[in-house]
Amino acid sequence: MQRIDLLVAGFGPFPGVRVNPTTRLAGAIAARLRHSGLRVRSLVLETSYAAGLPALAQEIETTRPRALLMLGLAARARHVRIELFARGRSSSLHPDVTGRAATGAATGGCPALPTRTTGRPQGALAHLRRHAIASRPSPSAGRYLCDASYATALRHAAMAGRPVLFVHIPWLRPAAGTRPTKRVAGFRPRTERLTAALAAIGRNLAITGR
Repeated sequence: MQRIDLLVAGFGPFPGVRVNPTTRLAGAIAARLRHSGLRVRSLVLETSYAAGLPALAQEIETTRPRALLMLGLAARARHVRIELFARGRSSSLHPDVTGRAATGAATGGCPALPTRTTGRPQGALAHLRRHAIASRPSPSAGRYLCDASYATALRHAAMAGRPVLFVHIPWLRPAAGTRPTKRVAGFRPRTERLTAALAAIGRNLAITGR
C-alpha cells in the first residue's frame, strides 16, 4: 500500500455512548482533505483494549502515515481539548465496549511515564479559535482507551518523529431541523464548523509530516 499523508482515527460506541460522534467526524474530515489532493484514510477503532489497540498498531504499520490525527469524545467536557500528553495508564474501573477492564497486557505494557504530543498544540488551538470553537490544552487524556491509543500511536516505531495529535471533543450541537428535548448548551460546537477546523488541523499535520 502506498504511504498515506494522514490517518484520521475516531472511535465506535462505548458504555453509555451508543453513537460516538467521532465516528462520523473522522470520515468527514478525511473526505474533505482528499479533495485537497492529500492521501488520507479514516479509521474507526473498536473501543476495546483487545481489538482497538492492535487495530491501530496494524493500521500504522500498513499505511505508515506521515501524520496522525486522533479524535475522542469527552462527554462531560465544555470545550474541545488538545491533549498534550499520553501516559498509557488505564483504569480498571472503566470497562470497554466488551465489558472488560484494562490490564497490563491489554494496554501493551505501556509505562506510566508521559509521552508528549509530537503535533503542534498551539497551532491546533489557533485553528479552533479561528472557527469560534471553545478550546484549551489539556494535560491528561484520561485513563481509558483514548489515552491508551494515544500512547500506542506516540510510541509506535513507524511514528517516530511524525506529528501525532489527539483531540477530545464535547457533544456536538444537534443537526439543523432536529428538535432537542432540552436547551442546547452554547459551548457545544456545530458539526460543520468543527469539521472545518479539524480538517485544517489535519492538513497542517500532514504538511508538517512530509
